[in-house]
Amino acid sequence: MNERTDSHADPTVPAAVRRWKLWLLTVCGIYPTIVLLGLATNPVLEDLYLPVRLAVLVPAAAAAMVWQINPRLQRRFGAWLTR
Repeated sequence: MNERTDSHADPTVPAAVRRWKLWLLTVCGIYPTIVLLGLATNPVLEDLYLPVRLAVLVPAAAAAMVWQINPRLQRRFGAWLTR
């Protein structure tokens, strides 16, 4: 058994998934998420320093990615991810 592969394997991602494809799919999901969240929250957060705004946006974007966007993208592009 290869310890490096086994110890770093993500149990939610099948071994056949190409990591670069998963990365590309994640980038394609997170960019519009951050842009839309930034635009939606800008009227409320615009006076705050960038690190504070990011402290609000990053957890919201991560939650959206983990529970909504990535599962849908992976279902939609699942065949492509494993090719």
